[in-house]
Amino acid sequence: MVNDRREAQVSRRQLLKGLAMSAAVLHLPRLEAAKSSLKGTAINHVSYESADYNKTRDFYVSLLGFQVSEEDDRQLYLWAGDALISAKNTPAVHAPIIDHVGFTVEPWNLNSVEAALRERGLTMRVSRNDPHDTQLKSAFTRDLNGYQVQLGARDLETKPGPVASRAPLKAVGINHISYQCPDYKKARDFYADLFGAPVSNDDGKQAYVWFGDAFVVVRNSADGNPKPVIDHVAWTLADWDKDRVSAELKRHGLDARVDATGRSIVTTDLNGYTLELCSKDFEKRS
Repeated sequence: MVNDRREAQVSRRQLLKGLAMSAAVLHLPRLEAAKSSLKGTAINHVSYESADYNKTRDFYVSLLGFQVSEEDDRQLYLWAGDALISAKNTPAVHAPIIDHVGFTVEPWNLNSVEAALRERGLTMRVSRNDPHDTQLKSAFTRDLNGYQVQLGARDLETKPGPVASRAPLKAVGINHISYQCPDYKKARDFYADLFGAPVSNDDGKQAYVWFGDAFVVVRNSADGNPKPVIDHVAWTLADWDKDRVSAELKRHGLDARVDATGRSIVTTDLNGYTLELCSKDFEKRS
């Protein structure tokens, strides 16, 4: 009889202890579920609006050996290696701009992309009447600074076959893009989180976010501009020779500002947009 009462008391204490622990657990702060990351493997393209469509095409083809595809009266693709300029015919713009950047996501799955964006409170938009994307192989969103970003499949565009070029210089791929924004850390964390992109060279004012062998330099705006902007695009040249590149630019009436290392030169295209030409070893992913 005594043992029965003791066992009942013990059982009651265990029950109260269990209830107390349950109550404590219920009041613990919720741990945020891990967000799914996409795999960003390349900077696929930059979308370039300028007032003079022909000037854009002829400059990049005749001087830098870009290849043309998908040309119509509204846009064309200018290819260097596996990356391209989506050049838009926009007579109304007063100054050339990069209105969005496209990133390759592998493997491509539109539902997975939508889920990853939704987890981050981002809205996805697809262009259902785009003749260049009839199979919904791309989607648009905006980063945390409000800049438009396109995510797409590796085979979103069809690269043209190689053709002989008489251009004096040969662009072979995108090297990097320079992205100014009010808060570089916000941009850094957005691209690293969403695309699983590695980060390097973070000095407290800027950082490199890598997509394959190319990178985005995210940096604080030099002039305090609250709007994000791609202030220049850099392309890798084959057979780098700074003296030859500099001479060729000057022969075309262009400025040639040689980097202190001798591995890049800054100039402008014929629309006045800042352009950087680089050797393949300008920067290496650490």
